Amino acid sequence: MEHFVITIGRQIGAGGLEIARKLASDFGVKMYDRDLLSEFAHHSGLRSELFEQRDEKPSFLKLGSFFGLRSTVQGNSTAYSGNIISDEKLFEIQSDIIKKIAEKESCVIVGRCSDYILRNCPYCMNVFVAADIEFRIPRIMALDNMNESQARKYIEQGDRKRAKYYNYYTFKTWGDSSSYDLCIDSSRLGGIERSVEAIKSFMDIYFKK
Repeated sequence: MEHFVITIGRQIGAGGLEIARKLASDFGVKMYDRDLLSEFAHHSGLRSELFEQRDEKPSFLKLGSFFGLRSTVQGNSTAYSGNIISDEKLFEIQSDIIKKIAEKESCVIVGRCSDYILRNCPYCMNVFVAADIEFRIPRIMALDNMNESQARKYIEQGDRKRAKYYNYYTFKTWGDSSSYDLCIDSSRLGGIERSVEAIKSFMDIYFKK
């Protein structure tokens, strides 16, 4: 594979980020997750806080609603200064930058509706990582220093937010197998390492089709 892109959608606590990081490391390519926010800000001239505030969060505003932007001065740049921009415009900016990254380099991209954004990309494979709740709760408890009740609530609320964001912008269903090339259950596969191996094995088949 001279050029490839792997997108990773994931349930909270299922290990999708760790799987993405391991895949990127094994293939010697870059993984894009939260660092995409700085890419969005850098290329658009908008404040990074604007993207952070809307990062994978659902818009409860009607189409056509707007955010007001304060002036931002970065050197001589005042891009979008004094203008207003909609949630949909922000998503369009993010989409354009994700497409440019995918065209430029092999990489692993986590979340941000990247499977939908790159749906017409011939060298892109879309993966969704799920896991049993009994697997996810202890992982979140350990990672974020929560008790069981807090971890369960965090997972449930986080998954709902991701689903609403994805469904809103893609008109598809988050986590539905028809939206992805491969869906895996990291808890049934035995954790991160074996999930990575399963994805690699599928890549050998997928990119030779």
